[in-house]
Amino acid sequence: MAEINICGDIIANEDKWIYNWLEWDSTCPNDIKKALSELAAGEVLTVYINSGGGSVCAGQEIYSLLKGRKDIEIKIQSLAGSAASVIAMANRCEISPVAMIMIHNVSMHGASGDYHDMEKASEILKSMGTALAEAYVTKTGKPLDEILDLMDRETWLTANQALELGFVDKITNDTPVFTNNVLRQRLTDDMRQKVIAEKLEADRMEARKKELLIDIDLYGI
Repeated sequence: MAEINICGDIIANEDKWIYNWLEWDSTCPNDIKKALSELAAGEVLTVYINSGGGSVCAGQEIYSLLKGRKDIEIKIQSLAGSAASVIAMANRCEISPVAMIMIHNVSMHGASGDYHDMEKASEILKSMGTALAEAYVTKTGKPLDEILDLMDRETWLTANQALELGFVDKITNDTPVFTNNVLRQRLTDDMRQKVIAEKLEADRMEARKKELLIDIDLYGI
């Protein structure tokens, strides 16, 4: 049986190398694409979720990749929060009796500008929230207004509550495996710039090392 762990931050493909550099858990759409491409005929991919969420767009892409497939099963082992909870709605989903689902409004970091920009940002956030709510509506069959209210109140659901409300299909008795879960992305812009600088310096040193080796070969030093 094929397996993939959705753990750590849900991130964009272009940030994956940074998380790998920092040795942080993360999941990007390309991770899911790779797992799906390696599935053998008739094989089922078990998707384990242990994540506090992350990028809305990355979560939407992963949801779309898993949605409607007959060869996918999803199991929430600890926390499916924010964007990770959207992913959990993509297919048949089981939840550990000690696990939780958290849903809330979409948030934006680093917005700037005048009041027109802030009003526009507010409109965008509301639209994105409504778009994500459709995943919960489709899974639970509950009205959009009810789902939006749950999101607005940042709702944390136990396994029993998630089953009762239709967010999951079954409570499993599997032993949960806890990994690195966070409630907001760990990677800040400052950290991203620091890692990029470190990578550039490492690349520069590697290039210099190669130049020295060429000099040694040329002059027999």
